Amino acid sequence: MPTTNLEKLHQIMSGAMVDLEILTPTASKRVKTEFIGLLENRFIILNYPSSKRLPTASDYLHDGVMVVVRALIEGSGGQVIAFRQQIMSVASHPARLLFINYPKQVQLFDLRSQTRIPTLLSAKLKLSDDRILDGVIKDISLTGVKFDLKDKAQAENIKGMQCSIILDSSNKQVKDFQGEICSVKEHVQGAYCGIKLLASEEEMKSFMGDHFIDPSILQSETE
Repeated sequence: MPTTNLEKLHQIMSGAMVDLEILTPTASKRVKTEFIGLLENRFIILNYPSSKRLPTASDYLHDGVMVVVRALIEGSGGQVIAFRQQIMSVASHPARLLFINYPKQVQLFDLRSQTRIPTLLSAKLKLSDDRILDGVIKDISLTGVKFDLKDKAQAENIKGMQCSIILDSSNKQVKDFQGEICSVKEHVQGAYCGIKLLASEEEMKSFMGDHFIDPSILQSETE
């Protein structure tokens, strides 16, 4: 029997942002909205897109319309889950919600070319405008890190900014790393920043060795 990957649906966090593609006979519309939850083997529930995200949404979203849902699975090393199904119902009370038929199978796609290793390294993020933000490095690879900001308010308008990752400001021997903030995703307590590092792979391997992270794990998992 072919794998259906349906168990991966349970890894989409409630409140997570998803990409909703609305398929029409002539074209398609894509809009961001929130994942609310699911009832297994019955339906998927999404928030109805706001008018700011999709003007005249009612022209496109109604019973029987085919949609494609894509979502990032947190903690999966950069996997995107995707499935195609019809809208079952559009609810208006007590809140506007989309009920989508439960998929028979889902597809998985890898976003990252490098496997990432989970970490809990306290660090600071120095932005190009000289702001310094506190946080934790949640995972690391030879080319990037996932930085967890403690305050989501500080994450506004920082996507695309150049930055430095400061691991220990009191120890001049510890090297800072330059990077660029490529993605920002809010969560309940703060925000996750995906940062592309400008350091060489050799520099990253040396850093990992200093922090008891075995870089050979990356090589064995990507071969």
